[in-house]
Amino acid sequence: MNLTALRDTWLMFQREHRCSIDRMLCRPILRQEFLTAARAVCDCDDEEMILWDTVNLRKKKSLPSVLK
Repeated sequence: MNLTALRDTWLMFQREHRCSIDRMLCRPILRQEFLTAARAVCDCDDEEMILWDTVNLRKKKSLPSVLK
């Protein structure tokens, strides 16, 4: 898993959709759009791994929890 690419993908997705990780996880349309973007750049096709790694990046404070 390329965590730098995952982080960059999330930041672009967050800017475009102005949503939190929690909102993305709970909305199937947003989740699928994010997963499609992440799969294209992260060298990983496993949905669960992509989502857990995204949450873990937030927990490590590598991602902002909300957009300012």
